[in-house]
Amino acid sequence: MTEEINPMRDLGFFPDKQVLIEPQGFMVPGNPARDLCESVIPNGAKFYDLLDRYDNVTTYVLNRTDTGHSGDVMRLIAPFLKAFGATDYSVLKFFKDGMRFNPGAEDCIRYLKALMPMYIDTVMYQHAADDICDKLDLNDCLAGASSLDLDHSEMTKKEARDLRKMAESIVKLKLPKTQYDLNVPLELSGEEVKLVTALDDVFINKFQSTEAQKMIGEMSSVGANEKAYSLLDIRKTTQIDLDGTMYVGGESIDFQVMDLIKDGNGLALSFNGTEFAVHGANVMVLSEDCTVAAFLGSVFYDTGIQGVFDLAESWSRDYLRNNDFPDNNLRNAVLAAPGKFPEVYRITRSNVDQLAERSENYRTKLEKLRRMRSAKAEN
Repeated sequence: MTEEINPMRDLGFFPDKQVLIEPQGFMVPGNPARDLCESVIPNGAKFYDLLDRYDNVTTYVLNRTDTGHSGDVMRLIAPFLKAFGATDYSVLKFFKDGMRFNPGAEDCIRYLKALMPMYIDTVMYQHAADDICDKLDLNDCLAGASSLDLDHSEMTKKEARDLRKMAESIVKLKLPKTQYDLNVPLELSGEEVKLVTALDDVFINKFQSTEAQKMIGEMSSVGANEKAYSLLDIRKTTQIDLDGTMYVGGESIDFQVMDLIKDGNGLALSFNGTEFAVHGANVMVLSEDCTVAAFLGSVFYDTGIQGVFDLAESWSRDYLRNNDFPDNNLRNAVLAAPGKFPEVYRITRSNVDQLAERSENYRTKLEKLRRMRSAKAEN
């Protein structure tokens, strides 16, 4: 039933706002798949970073279609996880035991879920997504996650040995640091050419007719296109337009779906996002605590995107203290949250490049702090 001829909606029996969430980096710190590689594969963090770089460069810089599919890193690392002994049970246990929520995340999610329909659509493996949903009673909210089936792979011992040797060679590559403009084809640096050439040889040539290639082919990963299609499917089901949609994310693959919501006058919220994510968003948050996202959600629910813009443009402790909001208790929680006061910005054409750099630097700083705290806790 379309909105024009839906009397039940006009009487207020259906919600007119909804929220979509990418948990990675927002609800949970860091990158769980990277952490998994670090625990299973020797020098696994660098291994993941190299494959992620390859994925991003072939997708966003070279605009390739043979290997260029955003989110493919989740498929590319899977055969190597298998080769180094990972099982579905060990992966699930790793996430259950090791994955932690960011400060304020649990209360934030419960608040937003009570306020409006919620959907979780994530690049993370299904194992991690299921763990998050189980812990927060969100199983009815899961719209999508990257698949991973290690136990049914028929990888031979010889192929596993070959993959382990390939991994040893891959981690010897240098991780390029060159920054590229979003979706602007250009000449790659020499280091980038070496990386792409080496990994093309692995995934296009050496993987031919192997169990590893079959494994990758049978997997589905949630990338930029999948997130956009999921949004359109959700919109069709809920009959809630984009101007009533809030999206919270911060990964590079969130660019496309956030750009759609931004163009539709919804709230596309980059939370400690990558440079690409900020370019797709219309509001940016830098914070270690998630409470501010719930607060912005309450304002969006009550006033729409213009109310959020007005708040972002006036954002300060004094402004929050001296004004009333749809949920003043939540306002007080933002003011009382420990640590640095959150930064909130409205993103415009004139400031997007500056804010994108600021967010990328803040994200890097948070990850370094997280690793320092983790190392300290282990000692």
